[in-house]
Amino acid sequence: MASVAIYGAGQLGQAVAAGLRTRGIHRVAGPFPREDRELALNSGADVVLIATTTLFKDVADYIRDAVNAGSNVLVSAEECAYPWAVDKKLADELHELAKAKRVSIAGAGVNPGLIFDSLVATLLGPTPSGFNGDGSPKTTVAVRRTVNISGFGATVLRRIGVGVTEKEFKEKVERGEILGHAGFPQSMNVVADALGLEIERIDKELLPVVAERSIDLPQKFVIEPGYSAGVNQTYTAIVKGKPWFSSHFFGHVDLPGIQKVAKDEIEISIDQKIHQTISLNPGIGAQMGSQNMVINSIERIIQAQPGWVTVAEIAPALARGSQSFSRK
Repeated sequence: MASVAIYGAGQLGQAVAAGLRTRGIHRVAGPFPREDRELALNSGADVVLIATTTLFKDVADYIRDAVNAGSNVLVSAEECAYPWAVDKKLADELHELAKAKRVSIAGAGVNPGLIFDSLVATLLGPTPSGFNGDGSPKTTVAVRRTVNISGFGATVLRRIGVGVTEKEFKEKVERGEILGHAGFPQSMNVVADALGLEIERIDKELLPVVAERSIDLPQKFVIEPGYSAGVNQTYTAIVKGKPWFSSHFFGHVDLPGIQKVAKDEIEISIDQKIHQTISLNPGIGAQMGSQNMVINSIERIIQAQPGWVTVAEIAPALARGSQSFSRK
């Protein structure tokens, strides 16, 4: 029975704690609020879950503390799916520290963590490797996700970009206060790293989806007409001067009200001719999916090689009812 300490008493931390206790095969401590940092991070638990915020720089010290205490670490922060994309020096430092302590660190979730990276890497398994005459990959990827984001808390919705005018949206994006859904560069780099590709740049477009009528989000806030009720964003990774991987995310607080449904779609194109597509309709729920990906990642992070690992380097998340496989 592994011990798990949860740092971060927000929506995700509480849901994961409840889910693990229901599962009943781990000793669970927490979720601990931020003021109880020492109790969570210095607990020496087999696994510490850090579920506080989005940016790598804001959780790096938490990760260091937990690793120094001898714990494996799961992090919900989107940038931690591939931290080298934002701060290579700091990522290398924590990677080496984890190796020295013989523990592992990984980002965990649905996006990133599954749809834009793990599933993509798996679907690329039956495709040919290699390059075209100009050096570009034979295989290209397009992932599209439409998500009902109404279940997120007010703080997360504001960070995504909900509840502001178009002018405010643009200004806050420029200041880094609105991120849309974070983590797409990380997912792209996870897949590129696994395939041995080098991304030259990632182009980004982040736009508001403006409400045409008033939308009341109980216990959060009211979105008035003319204010953003969602985001429409696209990231495109360029390899050898050509688009290789495009990620499209459409998130809205009232999909039925704008005649849209939740949906996830991955399309693999080979030499721009053969298309392999997998569609999940409705798509994977954002909140439920994220909490279960974390719950089902406890064993995989314990079993992972020491250091900072990506989801392409560790076993799949499995909804097992016990700590070990039935075949022995």
